[in-house]
Formats: sequence, C-alpha cells, structure tokens
Amino acid sequence: MVVTMEIEAIRVATGAPGELYMVAEIAEDKVVNAEVCSGTTPISWETLVLEKPVEFAVVAAERVCASCDASLGLAVVEAAEAALNVEIPDEAERAREILNMANVVRAHATVLARTDFLDVKKPAYDLVRAAKDIMHAVGGKPDHPPAVTVGGLDLEKLPVDRVESVAKDAAEVADRLEDEVGSAVDRMKEDIDVEPEEMPAGLKVSDTYKGDIDPDKVETLMPDEFYRMKTTLEIANNVVARYDGEPVLVGPYARVRSAENPLDLYTARAEEVARMLDGIANAVSRLDPTGNFRTDVELGSGEGTAAVEAPEGTLIVSLRLRAGRVDKALMLTPCNFKVAAIGEMVRDLTVDRAETVLRAIGLSGRCLTH
Repeated sequence: MVVTMEIEAIRVATGAPGELYMVAEIAEDKVVNAEVCSGTTPISWETLVLEKPVEFAVVAAERVCASCDASLGLAVVEAAEAALNVEIPDEAERAREILNMANVVRAHATVLARTDFLDVKKPAYDLVRAAKDIMHAVGGKPDHPPAVTVGGLDLEKLPVDRVESVAKDAAEVADRLEDEVGSAVDRMKEDIDVEPEEMPAGLKVSDTYKGDIDPDKVETLMPDEFYRMKTTLEIANNVVARYDGEPVLVGPYARVRSAENPLDLYTARAEEVARMLDGIANAVSRLDPTGNFRTDVELGSGEGTAAVEAPEGTLIVSLRLRAGRVDKALMLTPCNFKVAAIGEMVRDLTVDRAETVLRAIGLSGRCLTH
C-alpha cells in the first residue's frame, strides 16, 4: 500500500497576536512530522534598543507583548541591575513580585475567557479587571507599568489596603473559576483525545517571580540551525531556544508539574490564578506602604542576564551596557523555548487535534518574533 505524504503550512488561530504556523507532513489525515514557527514581522527589540538609554529598553520591552508587559519590563531592569551590581530594597523586591503575579493573573484569565470550550467569560474578565487594578496600584498603570525602573519601582506610596482587598475578593472568584475550568477540561478530554505519548520535560523554576536558570546552559538557534523543512524556512522569522542542549517546556506546565495531557494546561492556568491571588494578598500584607521602593543607580557599564517567570513561561534578557546605554541585547521569550519541544507532542494526531494542543500550550507569533 502506498501512503501519500503531503506537506501543509497551516496557520493556527490562537487568539494571540502574530501569525503562527504549523508546517506538517500529513499522511492518512494524521501529523507525521511538524515544525511550528512564526511568520510575523519582527519588532526587532534587540536592534531597536541599541545605543539607547537602558530605560528606553524597558519601555520598548513592555510593548513587545500585551500579555507579558510587566514581566518583560522586570526582566530588562533585572538584567540591567545584574550588569551594574545593583541591589534593590526588600520592599521593592516584594512589590515587583506582586506586580508580576498580577500580570500572570491578567494573562491567564484572558486566555481562559477567550477559550471557546470554557464557558467562563464573566468570572474570567472579572479577574482581568481585578488584576489590572492591582497592576495600576503597584506599577502606576494597568498596562505597560511605568513604575518599573532600574533600581526598583518608582513609587512614593503603595496602597496596600486596596491591593489586599482586591486580591482577597478576586481569590473567591478564582476558586469558583478553578472548579469550572477543571470540569470543562475533563469533559473536553473525553470528547477529544489529544494526549501525546509523552510530555516533554519542564524547565525547573524557582518559588518567586525569578526564573531558575544557568545562563551558560541557554542555547539560541537561528531558523536554519533548527528547522529542517523547506516550507518552514521560507516562513520562519523566529529563533529557537533550548536549555542544556534539550528542548524544554516552560510556563504553567513547568511551574505546576502535574499536566499529563496538554489540555490540563488550562486547569494549570486556573490553579495559578487562584494561587497568585492568595500570594498577592499575603505579600502585600507584609509591605510598608511608605517603604523604600527604589535605590539610586549610577548608570555605568557591565553585562548581566536575568530570568523572570512571565505568564507563559521563563523569559530571559541579557544586556551589555556601556555608560548606561545598550551595547548588546538578547531576549528569549517563553515561545522561543516552547517551539523546540512541541513537535513530538502533535505527532500522530489529526490536524484539528494538533491545533488544539498548540492552543493549549500557549503560543503567539508575536511572542516568537518580538
């Protein structure tokens, strides 16, 4: 029997910005081999920030991705502080953690609200509004938080009572949301079997907003070093990242470490939302509202790398500074890691089920190219 093999470039609708493609070899309606890439025109953050003041790099990074803006800003300032050997006040460290947790809540709740088979729009968008309220209080604005700066946070006072009240009220909504998402995912798994043979390993993460990585183990591959199919190479505008020579999954899967099926990642997001809101309420209760949130910084020269646990996974930024200006920059987003790991996850699935897996993993064409 002769099996006909076709190669298709399938645009995957994820609801996230950018153009995401699965280039697949298909036989008998099943995926035999697949590569995932972005056809999105790059913003070219690394080039845009060259010779600019490091604070411009922060502002520009926060506009790379609408869902991870606070995490992106934090990664850049953490890298700059590593380059300049700057230690920020304890109060600023706690406030940054709260800001990042609120970013995770906002991003995850948005994903859950936009997922077709989850009927949770009302509670999910209530949580989005709560997260924006907290981000406004800690970051200065609900989006692209301007308070994020080298040396800490540009705050004179933090309204701790307001943040704690919003977090506690939202936590009650999150608990109900977690139950509803879990039930819907269980029903979906009964109707659509998308379980691959084995989920890839997850990158180890720390218990705070900072990623737990060894910069020397991070590997960046250009498209022609990773992709093998001609069609993929004609489309791909993204780099691919591996860790310690291996593809790894990052994000809710790595942080929760309980997913056996890609659809479980929706449940993991709902669990994280509830956990983050509890964490915000606990952290803010220990904050001095008029504490010291920033230390003075002399913008000199040096090199530094930072990793932050963004909503969709470990985000890495490396900077080389010269007299306070960016001399070299590198950003690796969660999606740069994820595309190295997901080829095996969609093998032997039908195309529609493969797309279901890709949406669950949390991919964005914009995140891939930045």
